[in-house]
Amino acid sequence: MGTNSDEGQKKTEGGQSDDAERRATEKFISDLLARGEAVFEGEEPTPRTTHVIKRGDDGRLTVRRLRYFH
Repeated sequence: MGTNSDEGQKKTEGGQSDDAERRATEKFISDLLARGEAVFEGEEPTPRTTHVIKRGDDGRLTVRRLRYFH
């Protein structure tokens, strides 16, 4: 899940940081890949592909919706 949030670590109530957001993004991407609904940028999409995953120069993964699956 690509985010446009600030790059720095933000502390929230309870002492949680961007770490929770990073884990949620990794879980989302992992689930998409497990279901065959995502491919990494440069790979050939399948008929079930709904998302494309891109790894930025900083190593951060972003997800872009390609289409909706009916």
